[in-house]
Amino acid sequence: MLPYMASYMRNFTDPSVRIEHMMWIPTFQGCFPFAMVIGGLTSSTFSPRVSAFIGCALVTSSVALSAYAIQHSFALFFIVYGLLFGLGSGIAYVTAVSTAINWAPDKIGVVSGIVAAGFGLSSSIFAPIQTMIVNPLNLPATKDGYFVQPELLIRVPSLFTKLAVIYGIMQGIALIVVCDPPFRIRHSGLGSLSEYIFPSSQQRYASVSYTRVQLDEHVVVATASGDPSKSRSNESITNDVDEDDEDDDYSRPVFDNDEDTTIQLTSSEMLKSPTFYCLFAALFCCSFYANMFYNLYKTYGESFIEDDMFMAMAFSVASIANAIARIGWGYLTDRTSFQISLSTATCLASVFLLTMPMTRELGKMAFLFWLVGTFICMGATHALFITATVKCFGNRHKANNYGYLILSTTLSGILLAAISQFYLKVIGYTYLFIITSIFPFCAFIIISCIQWTPQGKLVT
Repeated sequence: MLPYMASYMRNFTDPSVRIEHMMWIPTFQGCFPFAMVIGGLTSSTFSPRVSAFIGCALVTSSVALSAYAIQHSFALFFIVYGLLFGLGSGIAYVTAVSTAINWAPDKIGVVSGIVAAGFGLSSSIFAPIQTMIVNPLNLPATKDGYFVQPELLIRVPSLFTKLAVIYGIMQGIALIVVCDPPFRIRHSGLGSLSEYIFPSSQQRYASVSYTRVQLDEHVVVATASGDPSKSRSNESITNDVDEDDEDDDYSRPVFDNDEDTTIQLTSSEMLKSPTFYCLFAALFCCSFYANMFYNLYKTYGESFIEDDMFMAMAFSVASIANAIARIGWGYLTDRTSFQISLSTATCLASVFLLTMPMTRELGKMAFLFWLVGTFICMGATHALFITATVKCFGNRHKANNYGYLILSTTLSGILLAAISQFYLKVIGYTYLFIITSIFPFCAFIIISCIQWTPQGKLVT
């Protein structure tokens, strides 16, 4: 969408607008400050469905209003399509992933990967739709990445209206099934939904703890010798129990799966932990390279590939690979560790980014290969850090805790937008890719040292 939006505004709204200026919009779309913290608060205060509705309503409204905003000023368009969209997106996303984890708390990596896959897979559907609506004749962009054909540009405002209608219908259907699991499933201790999707008889009751059941004082629960024949007396459980105590014991589950014995840090406690700042720095580096590539791959590709439809289809293929990879990275994390998974992804990302300038000479099929490879590495970012947050700081405050962690993406986005606006023309794409390749490698170094922090051993 960036080349279309920038091209329209240059021709009809503000001639001074460049693609580099537009980088501020996706920066705040994907990481509006405190949006996920707000999402955690609305989800706990009201319900997941109400919280998701608030987020979805903000997103759809912002897209609809963008049809008007893009025709008037960059500042208004930034507020509507950047800030308002980002606020709604953050609220809806953290609600979705938090609710899904509640259904399968023992498969955090896979579940968060599935939700992240849905988040990423949408672009593979909408990128070709956007291109077919705005550029059905596959008209080429200029060498600078702008479109100048009037018949193409006049379709840009109406695109937002059409997308808003599609989004509203899809979100209305999805909101029907957004809910936390029933109380008996969440607190019975008899496992989670994931046990029926990923059966494992040996681990079925691995996370179950037990509470005391009131017995007669003469009943012997266990003997030192461990002889089963002596483990119980013939005495029955006493009936001389106060009525209030009996009701209290009856209402309390024998199984307790709240995991109270595990670490459960509040946001204020988490902010005092060195582990949080290691994750914060690693996510900063990962989100910087991911946002840079995601937002500039098309303008870079169109500097030597004069085929807008190919770019749209290439992005769809890469997005599908990214969605599948998010589930794969989550599964790998559950089978190994967060440290191993993220280290693998960041090392591969450094290689792809460092060699990306070679695709200019190798042609568009090589560009497609590098695009898919980098998108696969990018998939680890969304799937793994929510998993690390839950494992390091607990499940109870995961939405708020992840909201504070995701603030690092806002800072990296601001840095990226500033570099793109003021230095991209000076350094060019070749040096931008080389410089950016340093960021995933820095994330690899940080994560390699995380085991020496207080909660770091929980993700190694």
